[in-house]
Amino acid sequence: MPVHAHYNIDNNYRIDVHSHPIPDLWRNALIEAGNPVINGTLWNEGFPVPEWTLDGHIASMDDYGLNYSTLSITAPGVSFLSSKPKRAKGLARAPNEQMYEYTQAYPKRLGALCVLPLPNIKDALVEIEYCLDTLHFDGIGLYTNFAGLYLGDRKLDPIFQALNTRRATAFVHPTTPRCQDATLGYPGPLTEYPFDSMRAMENMLLTGQRAVFPNVTMIFPHGGGAMPYLAGRIAGVTTLDALGALSPADTISQLKSYYFDTASAYSAIQLQALKAFGGVGRIVTGTDFPYVPTNQAKPGLDSIKANGGFSADEMARINNGNALSVFPRIGEKLGLMES
Repeated sequence: MPVHAHYNIDNNYRIDVHSHPIPDLWRNALIEAGNPVINGTLWNEGFPVPEWTLDGHIASMDDYGLNYSTLSITAPGVSFLSSKPKRAKGLARAPNEQMYEYTQAYPKRLGALCVLPLPNIKDALVEIEYCLDTLHFDGIGLYTNFAGLYLGDRKLDPIFQALNTRRATAFVHPTTPRCQDATLGYPGPLTEYPFDSMRAMENMLLTGQRAVFPNVTMIFPHGGGAMPYLAGRIAGVTTLDALGALSPADTISQLKSYYFDTASAYSAIQLQALKAFGGVGRIVTGTDFPYVPTNQAKPGLDSIKANGGFSADEMARINNGNALSVFPRIGEKLGLMES
């Protein structure tokens, strides 16, 4: 688990752990794979894919009052090529190198989270080594499931072992479950994204994977999805012998061990639930740029303090302190000194 450090940094310095570049090479791969293009707009997982440029990303950060952002490829990463592992491997490497170029163009503004060619374990391990040990990325990007292979599945143990050994931080973006009936025909991001975050955490609990690899720091977006509201129910039901007769205290402790970002979680109900569930020390800033419209994300950022009832010191942790504790490479790049 991360060691919390205190840095000499302005309390209002904002680190966004949840933002997405949309490189042309990835966009084109989605089109080639059969994603629909309607009236010139590409659709992915039931939602329109926004136009994106690097300069526009930096301009939006200035507009939102964001000082530093980590870049990650949004769902489903490259798992739509799971039946073509060689192509998936190449498509993962290309955006990773593209994101590296972005971070070199703006080293004090941008970091990157590696996209992995999962569910191919061997190729993903190579990419972890390349991104973390050669390119020195801030962390890793994961998804709640990879073409139906969920976090928690013990097939993924080699991935978690590699991350656990490095004490790496992983940002876990939800994706649409393969069971289309669950969505009722609506886009997955509407409500299935928050529930898929919960499924992944629940599966890691029930398979024991999270307990085996506790040194992987994990961030779930959108206020942790449904988890803050359903953790108590999970802790109660999993005491049954059929589900492992788990200790309620141990279950709650594990479910509280994750970090949760504020993307699309700006309301008083969501923020106060997060504060009560995991505590201020588990909340990090997220925007989901460019997928969440500016007219929601920008005022949402500005409402966090009031809606969550946070003090100035608590906001400093949400703005930057918690992120710096789980992404120490950001502090190193920025030349921040621990106090």
